[in-house]
Amino acid sequence: MPARIERERYFAELDYLELSALFAGPQKPSSLAKWKAVAPDGTLGLVAPYVLTHRRAPDHPKAWPHDATTGDFRDGPLARSAFDALAAAVTELGASCVVFRSAEDFSPSAANRDQLARFFGEHPLEIERVWVPGGLWGVRTAAKLASELGVTLAVDPLVLDPSAPEERYEDLDVPALYFRIENAGRKGLVRNEKLEDLAALIEHYEDLPLTVAFASPERWQDARNFKKLLES
Repeated sequence: MPARIERERYFAELDYLELSALFAGPQKPSSLAKWKAVAPDGTLGLVAPYVLTHRRAPDHPKAWPHDATTGDFRDGPLARSAFDALAAAVTELGASCVVFRSAEDFSPSAANRDQLARFFGEHPLEIERVWVPGGLWGVRTAAKLASELGVTLAVDPLVLDPSAPEERYEDLDVPALYFRIENAGRKGLVRNEKLEDLAALIEHYEDLPLTVAFASPERWQDARNFKKLLES
């Protein structure tokens, strides 16, 4: 959620928000109620609590309880408790999806692939589950695994690895996609040429269910600029 933007204004102009409030720590019922009051059903994607996906706790005054068993999609009492709270929030807010963000050091090893299969097999939800791979995953490896697991792959299609030119996004064999635009950590707005590339890619996947979320430094303006581009 961009700073200094009223929630009512946000949902008057844009129709999706990736909400990270639950990632760092539990939310009070009053906090969820405030979101429910302004966010229409189907406009929120909830980022899963870090104790499900990350071993290291974020810098947060009231983080989720964690121990040596949490993170990296492992099972345990604390992880199950956090997942139950997440599932309850999904129902309360009428969320459209849950976003599971892997840690950057969560490697594409055989053990971790098996761990992902167990996790998603044992944690069903009635809505779309989105998986954001860590930085070590190749696009095609992640796409193949996401399809096998029945989850939606999240990628930043504006970032290409120059050492792997084959890692492109025009012909991924997946049932759905989630484009999460980070602008490669660059300050300032996403350039118009990049937004035009994104629009062309979305047109390429016009028959595929697809969500676009901006996680860039200027995400509020980037998202509105992109909406204007699509409307024109």
